[in-house]
Amino acid sequence: MEPIIKIKETNEEYFSAWEGYLTIQYISIWKEKFLNLTIKTGSKLSVDLHKIQRIDTAGVQLLVYIKKHCLQNHIHLTLNNHSLPVIKVFDVLGMIGFFGDKIKISKEFSNELELSYGTKKE
Repeated sequence: MEPIIKIKETNEEYFSAWEGYLTIQYISIWKEKFLNLTIKTGSKLSVDLHKIQRIDTAGVQLLVYIKKHCLQNHIHLTLNNHSLPVIKVFDVLGMIGFFGDKIKISKEFSNELELSYGTKKE
């Protein structure tokens, strides 16, 4: 599915909603669309991921690149409203802590996730 990035600006804060497949087949398009956004240095960028239907390791790598890009440009990045596919891949790869964003998991999906890394098991 062709990537869609919607963005709205309010007082030095940008809200972006992403939709589609964050997978290897579309990574170059996602990256180009992201780099074409005009986001001011020192601002905040909030990326809504609830309409990401698929994600693979290339998609996670792009998100890591975007996080580093934002750090270098003094843009405070937050990822929110993670879709279940995003949460599952972050969980498997142990990436939830890397991004440091709060992730809300509904009770209906909690039994589908391991979320066990970093916990002590006796």
